[in-house]
Amino acid sequence: MGHPTTALLLLLLPAATSASCFSAELAKQENLSNSTPGCAELDWSIFGQQRRLLLAHNGIGAVRPTSQVDPTLEELDLSHNALRRLPDAFLQQARSLRQLLLGHNQLQGLPDGFFASTVALQSLELQDNPLPAVPSSVFHPSLSLLTVPCRCDAVRSVLDACARAANLSCLCAAPNGTFNISNFHERKCPGGPKVVAAAVGATTAVVAMLVAVAVGVAVRRRRRKAATTTAGWGKRESAGAHGQPRYISHGAESGPTAATAAPGASVAPEYENVFISPCVGTGTAPAHGGTPGWQQAQYSPQVPADDTYFMESDAGEQPIYANTGPPSEEVYVVPDNSWSAT
Repeated sequence: MGHPTTALLLLLLPAATSASCFSAELAKQENLSNSTPGCAELDWSIFGQQRRLLLAHNGIGAVRPTSQVDPTLEELDLSHNALRRLPDAFLQQARSLRQLLLGHNQLQGLPDGFFASTVALQSLELQDNPLPAVPSSVFHPSLSLLTVPCRCDAVRSVLDACARAANLSCLCAAPNGTFNISNFHERKCPGGPKVVAAAVGATTAVVAMLVAVAVGVAVRRRRRKAATTTAGWGKRESAGAHGQPRYISHGAESGPTAATAAPGASVAPEYENVFISPCVGTGTAPAHGGTPGWQQAQYSPQVPADDTYFMESDAGEQPIYANTGPPSEEVYVVPDNSWSAT
């Protein structure tokens, strides 16, 4: 009699060890929270096509690796269990899932594309998990509420994406409360927004200073160049016969003469070489064909060294000009006070 009983027990043992955490009758219900004291591994195949499935507080340690959420499921609560990981393809068909509660577990990581198919997801809770980061695939346009653990690494992984999303509320939950992730990161995490803003501000100030210096150098060079090319003084040439520097202007003429001149005709003004000295009676007018007194060897202008010579006209004082080049050019002669008779 003993042998048949032992054989019967051996036959029943595999069935007992492979029994589901929930009975077939329970599996048809939507709310299964607190239904079992402990479930080492959940067999997802026992569930039907529910739209809502609540499995919180059941001590679930794992989900069978082949498990996948049904496409009809809209709300799933797996919070307050002992889950360390979930199958990579667990949400591969969860196109209708709108709410997913995974808080208060022991999840140590989620694959990068874990939420790629949850295009209708609106609310996700991941608080109280040792997650180092939240997969970026969770940021669908439908997402409106995201709750992550109050850990600097997890908060930092979603900080930028949350800042860019206009209609998304990002929170972190801790035993002492729930906080906005930006505020938490600023107060608790090294290198928060204030530190970053200060570094950016310092960098901006340095760049602005360098730009200001570069602009100042460019303006100074332009002014220096303009001083030698401004109309009226022109391009400097070598010294003339009397040691005086000559300047050539290529600027276009303007005024009534230029406007009424015939096409092709020269409109350069004609100037007479007249030496004007502020001293009276220092020379006499030369005879016809003779040498002007100011060009004779014994003549020396009696003017201060820093004086400037101008022609008197109705328009005011004008520099001394001499037409010594082709009609298209104007040559300006600036007196050099350094030469005198010895």
